[in-house]
Order: sequence, then C-alpha cells, then structure tokens
Amino acid sequence: MASSRSVFNLYLLGLATWFMPLGIQMVLFPWLVAVVLHMDAFAVGLAQAAMMAPSLLFLPLGGLVADRGNARRLLLAYHVLYAIPPLVLAVVLARGGLSYPLLIGYGIIAGAIGAFAVPTRDALLSVVADKRGLPRAVALATSVQFLGQLIGIAFASSADRLGAEPLLLLQAGLLLVGCLAVRALPEPPPQAAAASTGFWRSIAEGVVVAARSEQIWPVLLINLGVGVFYVGPFMAVLPLAVRDVYAGGALELSYVNLAFWAATILASMALVALARRLTLRGRLIAAAVSAGFVILLALSTLPPFPVFLGLIFVWGVGAGVTMTQSRTVVQIVAPASHRARLMSLFQLGISGGGPIGAVLTGAICALWGLQAAMFLPAAGMALLVLAVLARSRLWSMRTVE
Repeated sequence: MASSRSVFNLYLLGLATWFMPLGIQMVLFPWLVAVVLHMDAFAVGLAQAAMMAPSLLFLPLGGLVADRGNARRLLLAYHVLYAIPPLVLAVVLARGGLSYPLLIGYGIIAGAIGAFAVPTRDALLSVVADKRGLPRAVALATSVQFLGQLIGIAFASSADRLGAEPLLLLQAGLLLVGCLAVRALPEPPPQAAAASTGFWRSIAEGVVVAARSEQIWPVLLINLGVGVFYVGPFMAVLPLAVRDVYAGGALELSYVNLAFWAATILASMALVALARRLTLRGRLIAAAVSAGFVILLALSTLPPFPVFLGLIFVWGVGAGVTMTQSRTVVQIVAPASHRARLMSLFQLGISGGGPIGAVLTGAICALWGLQAAMFLPAAGMALLVLAVLARSRLWSMRTVE
C-alpha cells in the first residue's frame, strides 16, 4: 500500500495537471475574445461571465454529487471531459471557424465541467492528506494550484507567436496525463457518501450548516465579495486595460497574470511553514481583502505599466493569503458529511460571483470607462468588509485543528 506521503504527492500531481491547462485558458480565452476578435468591453465581460456562470448552478450540484459518490472516479471522468472542449476548439480554429458565439459556447461547457470538478477535488483532499496536518496540506495544495496556473500562463504568453492551436492541444494533453495520477489514488472510504435526499433539500442542508457556523458564514460572504468585486474586474477589465491603455497583446496579458499568480504562490508557500502556528485566520483574511481594495483603487489611476504590474503583484499576495486561509477555515470546521457541499459554497463565492462582477464591470466600463470599472468595485468591497467586521467575529476568530 502506498504511503500517505506518496498518495498526497499523486493528488498534487493531478492538481498540477488540471491547473496548468487552466492557466493556459486564463490567458488564451480573453486573448481570443479581446485581441483576436477585438470585441468591445461589454462583449469581453459577457464572454468571461459565460466561462464562470455555470458555477451558479453546477458548483452546488457538483458538491452534492461528490458527497454522495466516489470522488476519485468522478474526478477521473472530469479530467477526460475537460480535455474535449480545447480539442474541439483547436480543430475549429484550424479550419478558420473562430467566432464569438463559438467562444461563448466553449466558455459555458468548460465552466460547467470545471464547476463539477472543484468540490470533488476539495472533498478528496481531506481523504489523502494527513488529518493532523490539514492546514499545511491546504497551503501546499493551494501553492501547487497557483504554480500550475503560473506555468500554464507562461506557456500561453507565446500565443501571439505560435497561435492558439498548439496551446489548446497542450491543454488537452496535460489533462489526459493527469488521469494517470488520479487513477492511482486510493478509493475514498464508503462512509464519506451522504444520505440520499432531494437535491434542493441537500443543498439547503449545506447552507444551513454554513449559516449556523460563526466561523464559516463570514468567510463565505467575504469570498462572495471577492468574486463580485475582485474577480469580475480582474477577468473583464484588466484585459481591456492591457489592450487599450498599454497597447498590449498576449505577452503583456501573460505578464499581468504571471505577476498576480507568482505572488499568490509566494504567499501560499510562506504559509506552508506557518500553517500549524496560525490561529487568527479571520484577522489575516480581513487584512488581506482590505489591502485588495486599496490596490484596486491604485490600479484605477492607470499608472505606467511597470507600476501597474507591481500593484498586481501586491494584489496577488493578498489573494494568496485570502484563498489559503479561507479554504483552511472551511476544511477544518466543515463536518465530513457536508464538506464537499460547503467547499462548493466556498468556491461558489469566487466562481459564481465572478460572472456577476464581470458583467457589471464590463457594463460600467462601457458606460463610464476603465477607471470607474475599477474604482466602484473597490468601494463596494470596502463597504462589504466593514459590514462583515461589524456583524461577525471575523477579526477575533480563532481556528485550530
């Protein structure tokens, strides 16, 4: 039988082979919409929303399926399914058939498959990780996730030179390689499956558990704010700033993503060593998201591109702290019977709030310009943080294993 360390390493390998393609997609998709098709601000926001919108429905359903089913077998199927859209898009591009409706369809299908996979993978983490070191395992998994995205982003920086087809084929190939790692994981214990109840009742049970937890609900609400006020501008507005203000293409767009995700990796890796010593996780979350709206205000001034990248880097440090500590809180506090559903609610804040933020900021950008599309979300996040701090015990929250 494989050791717990080797099993966890297999999990991390599967994680990397999912997030490297996701990193490619993060640059390639907006590049195709904004630079190749040269769509306007609202169309870019709508396309990014199409990629994230399936999370609103399929993340809770994915969490329920993971709680009831075999997470390893489900994740294996999701790897195979997620490889199909880039293969199809590569064939269509090779035949000269690129269109905006095609990319909308690609975004919806890829977003739906990804929404099922996220809570399934999170449910497996507590199975393959050492229970005594769960905070460190969460920090390591988050670091590998961000590192995979960073490598994928680096690959995608060559889109202007190589075109999209080779990168789409690489995206699909990596996902299929990841099947080998996922297939080698052990079967999860049967008792992890949830009792068979109706879909809406099961989802409601997860919401009730979250609402009754003094530690979980403020984290989930902050996470929703991150999705609406941070992910939306990042996905819909920054590509337009790169194109229209800094006259950039795929290379400059990859610089933005590299700066952000390199910073998240550094923050996550720093937290690996400190994971078991940290107890005031709520205070770290509040400080990190507060730094985020200050950075977004600074970005709204549209400074010179090197300064712009530096601000993005600092923003990424805060994101690494927020995501790592928020995920750790939910993983530790959530009961095993509801963990996948609660992790799906956690991810729903980012992935579900993201399309709302993308459409809103895209519309704001079209009406009032790039600066307003960054300033207004920063103000919105500031108000949300103040409200959560006033109505919860987030600042004094202590979370231990």
